[in-house]
Amino acid sequence: MFEAKPDSELIIKSVLEHFTYLRFRNSFSRIDNYSFASPQPWSSPCPICDEKHGNYGLHGEWYCENRNQLPYNHELAKLYFQDKLEYCLTCNTSSNKLKVIVA
Repeated sequence: MFEAKPDSELIIKSVLEHFTYLRFRNSFSRIDNYSFASPQPWSSPCPICDEKHGNYGLHGEWYCENRNQLPYNHELAKLYFQDKLEYCLTCNTSSNKLKVIVA
């Protein structure tokens, strides 16, 4: 986990540098989508749930430190909630979140 400003491009770059087995697919409605870079994604264990669930990939989203999901504007959210922001990765098969970045 490391600290960063909520800059989308920097966050995505940082995630890809730290999790070299992921690749960025797209961003849609505040959610960044990553897939496994392996040609055989079903053989890669998920860093969140430790299962092998194929190329469903992972999602990155901003949360407040208290785990509430944020509105789209990160700066406004930080003022409103007066909490630290966390960028967390989640997978499709688990409700667990892997905290990656604190801002």
